[in-house]
Amino acid sequence: MKDKSEIIRLRNYEGLSEREISRRLGFSRITVHRILDEYTIALKEQEGDKSRIEAYILTPPIYKTENRPKRRLTENIIRIIDHCLEENEIKKRSGRHKQRMFKQDIHELLVEKGYDISYSTVCGYISNQSSQKEKESFIKQGYIPGEKAEFDWGEVKLCIAGRWQKLYMSAFALCSSNGRWGDLFHRQDTLAFMESHANYFEECKGVPHEVVYDNMRVAVASFAGNEKEPTQALLRMTAFYGFKYRFCNVRRGNEKGHVERTVEVLRRKAFCLKDTFDTIEQATEHLHQTCRKLNASEDIRPKLEEDLRSLLPYTTPMGCFERRELKVDKWSTITLNTSHYSVPDTLVGRMVEVKIFSEKLLIYMNNAPVAEHERSYYSTWSLNLNHYLQTLKRKPGALSGSVALSQAPESIKELYYKYFTDNGKSFVDLLIFAKEHAISYDEIALAGKEAEQSGIKTVTAAHITTLLYNRLNQTPPLYKHEQKDEIEDFAIKQLSMWSMMMNNNSKIV
Repeated sequence: MKDKSEIIRLRNYEGLSEREISRRLGFSRITVHRILDEYTIALKEQEGDKSRIEAYILTPPIYKTENRPKRRLTENIIRIIDHCLEENEIKKRSGRHKQRMFKQDIHELLVEKGYDISYSTVCGYISNQSSQKEKESFIKQGYIPGEKAEFDWGEVKLCIAGRWQKLYMSAFALCSSNGRWGDLFHRQDTLAFMESHANYFEECKGVPHEVVYDNMRVAVASFAGNEKEPTQALLRMTAFYGFKYRFCNVRRGNEKGHVERTVEVLRRKAFCLKDTFDTIEQATEHLHQTCRKLNASEDIRPKLEEDLRSLLPYTTPMGCFERRELKVDKWSTITLNTSHYSVPDTLVGRMVEVKIFSEKLLIYMNNAPVAEHERSYYSTWSLNLNHYLQTLKRKPGALSGSVALSQAPESIKELYYKYFTDNGKSFVDLLIFAKEHAISYDEIALAGKEAEQSGIKTVTAAHITTLLYNRLNQTPPLYKHEQKDEIEDFAIKQLSMWSMMMNNNSKIV
């Protein structure tokens, strides 16, 4: 319209020729001539009515494109594109929707076949075909507080202890309030599935009336036509907690849109800025803090409180573990999925009961706990030095090169390499004494530093044991040792110090 008005102005008010107007504005002479002819005809038809003439000037030009031939989009190209789109539909129906050809793939295929066509032309044709299809309509749902929650899995890649790992995030969303919660696991298996529910119900102190799932393998055991059989784990949870379950239709993520959005929100809010942690427990706690912060927002908190008040009652958590019996090998370990976990060396060759959780192992002998380990999903050896003390008492020379010592806390390794490299037997005796009296490694290392600071030339197991006896309010035994006099003097000094402290305390009272 602006160009039409300018052409008419240059002709009527500046008296320029059609050739000059064409040169100045950059239009072809044919276009300039056509517009001026139409303007002249409009003047004659409207008999000087300026309002109608202005209406003509303000009318945008009309281009007849319906019969314009397609210069690049030939019938052969259309046939190839239509075939690709039909193949995409077949893949969607057969569960291979992630293997569909995108617009870019179709364009690359046409170029490989020798057709000269632009990517924008291909996109325009595909978009036009899609717009002609009948669009799906959705019905907005209303939710009763506490009635329904949705569950799903999501993936997140984090750096744990210097190693990048792909972890799986369980996500829950309460439909009425959009209250969100998540946990992290190494696998999305049955144990993690059950434990995620137990943790969520524990956090809510209640149970939703119904939980919605998609067709995940940990929830759906088999398909029989339109019927879906739940897994034993899901049936066990519904019987224990009392909630109902419902499955979505295949490839209908919109039927659980709350949790689909929750997975994206939690992954972005929790791990967008921070993705490096020392342990998976730290990462999980960071995720929990993020969830609590989101749930405390003003637009969620009031509805969430109403949701929580309307949940089914919660009593106790369900035991989410797998029970096995495993044999202790000659290394005093049990083996689970190529990973070794130590047990006390007195159990070599015997059968032990193992409770397998998603992230830990509890090991029992005659219903008494004997060991606990963090579960590993790699081929590793997880050894506890205290489990080998009886063997090391007989073979103290094996201590220095043992894997168990290399996996011990840094404080106890530092103590060993500083004072006991030539006297492994005394070090083992010290560890046995500490184990019998439930003394931690940190307390042993602290006693070693105190002995060093007291002026002892060479710190021995006897010095450390004397300090530990004093802390236990017990009289240390007499040592038959090369440093007997020094040890006795050290013990007397320590006892005097403790007596003085006790007397001062009694005076204060």
